Amino acid sequence: MEINRRKFFGVAAVSPMAAKEAAQKVIEEAQWQASDISLYSDSFYSGVSIPETEPNMRSLWHAIRDMGMPDWKKEDLWEDARRSRTLDPDIASMRSMSLSAKMRKQWKRNYDQLVANAYKQIEVEKMKRMFFNDNPDVEEY
Repeated sequence: MEINRRKFFGVAAVSPMAAKEAAQKVIEEAQWQASDISLYSDSFYSGVSIPETEPNMRSLWHAIRDMGMPDWKKEDLWEDARRSRTLDPDIASMRSMSLSAKMRKQWKRNYDQLVANAYKQIEVEKMKRMFFNDNPDVEEY
């Protein structure tokens, strides 16, 4: 069978490497579900609620905001950003860029979004806690 540019993805879909990658993805999803951490939602949400009282220690994101992001956290966020295998339509439509350049651009966008969401999450949790304190007859679930 002749493999050209149009048939490449059809062959790749049935290749042993693709099957191995699909199996690894299923195993990873099962591990995430077993640990009660959501794989597809915000990567910082672990299903654990913030306690009602303010702790004596500040949160990681407050410390990062004040002191700067440590290298280990940058690496962790970068790995989360690279999990995406899809391109936003505006990046996908760039005809002058190679696929690898588009993926790098998408990963950078994902990384920036993860950082922005993390900084915003603290404020959202505080507003949510205030709402439930003001409305004791409403429950979250």
